[in-house]
This record gives sequence, C-alpha cells and structure tokens, in this order.
Amino acid sequence: MLKSTPAILVLSQVLSLLPLRAQQVVAPTPAQVGPARGENLDDYNITNSFETGLRFAEVGGNRGMYRSDVNYGNGIRLLGSSLTVNSRDGHGRYFDEIVLTTTGLGNDPYESARLRIQKNRLYDYNMLWRLNDYYNPALTVAFGEHFLDTRRLMQDQELTLFPQSKFRFHFGYGNNSQSGPALTSIQDYDTRSGIFPLFANVKRTFNEYRLGADITFWGGATLTLMHRWEYFKDDSPLTFAAGTNPFDSTTMSSF
Repeated sequence: MLKSTPAILVLSQVLSLLPLRAQQVVAPTPAQVGPARGENLDDYNITNSFETGLRFAEVGGNRGMYRSDVNYGNGIRLLGSSLTVNSRDGHGRYFDEIVLTTTGLGNDPYESARLRIQKNRLYDYNMLWRLNDYYNPALTVAFGEHFLDTRRLMQDQELTLFPQSKFRFHFGYGNNSQSGPALTSIQDYDTRSGIFPLFANVKRTFNEYRLGADITFWGGATLTLMHRWEYFKDDSPLTFAAGTNPFDSTTMSSF
C-alpha cells in the first residue's frame, strides 16, 4: 500500500537542502536616530512635562457619602507634572540631579509632591509632601453627633551627606498636622448618664527631628546610629452643648 506525503512536507524537505545565506549581524550604531531627550542648557539636560485640567462634579445622590468616599470638587488643578535636571557628564557644579514630581496640586483632596536633589559622593536630599482632605459627615452612633472635616498635611525631609562613602551622616525632619472642625460626644459617668455633644476646632501638630550616621566596616557589616526627638502638641479649643439624654437632667458647666 502506498502512503502519500503532504506537499508542504516535501517542500520543506527540499528547502532544507538549499544553502542558507547568512544574515548580517545588527550592531549598535553611534549615529543619531532621533531628537535628543530633553533640552540642553549649559552642562545640564532638562525635561519637563505637565498635565492640567478642569474638574466638574455633579452629585445626584447623598452628598455626604460622595464627599466621604471621593471628595473631588470643581476647579482647575495641576493633575500631574514631572521635571528632571541631570548633569550631562555626571559632575555638575552644585548638583548632578534634580527630580520633581507632583500630583493633584491646586484643588484635589489628595495632593502630593516629591523632590530629590543629589550630587555624587557629596549629598542626597529627599522630600515628600502630602495633603489629605478628610470628610466624614456623621457616624450612625450617638444620635449622629459625630462629624469630621479636617485637613492633614504631612511632610518628610531627609539629607544624607557622603552617601557613597563608608561614613554617612543623616539629618531628617518630619511634620504631621491636622486642622478643621470636628464634632463628637462624651459620656462622663456611666451608660445611663447624659451624653454631651463636644465640638472641637482641631489643631494638632507632630514634629520629629532625626540625627544619625552609618558606618560600613570591612566585609559589608554596617552599624547604624539614630536619635529622634518627637514633639506632639494639641491646641484644639473645645466647646460643649446641653446633654441629649432626655432621661438625665445632668448639666455640664465646664470641661
């Protein structure tokens, strides 16, 4: 019995017998293939990009729920931006690199900015700044007398001297502050006593200072020394109203 061979198989066998022509090896070329990245200014190369826009918000349901979950409002803002400045030969006079990025600046409830400036073997500086607008219309406890509409600002800065050496020194500063109106309730005695609404114009501040050093020994072992100073201050003025428990006639004269 004869067995047929598919034509495509026969063709592939014939082609395999033909001499193959070697393809030329593709090697990198020093020729310019496109425009230079960024713009050159003296000894630095600069890139810059940004995105701006206008937000519109139309709330058809519960505005308190929208603000607690999303909280984006109307207005113009810088949605995002990026700036880089790099030394062309890696040996700038005052710095070798600057990198700045931002998000949501202008009117967004969640904003941030990050900055880095460094010079090889001399210093490395990093900064992070954030803003958070927090809104909570009322928790379903204490007759709806819980409310929070505060703004929190956070920043952290770190300076490292001689970052590539075996002896590195660190200087840092951090800040966390909260401000805005808040409403809560207080019950001083027991579960049957009066409940008093307590209003606060929140003013809280936390500051941190850091000082430290790293020492790298032969073999890669590193010793890190760090000391922190932390300061917290709460200057929130408090006011209170009459009790809300109809079965308790207790009144409050001071708090």
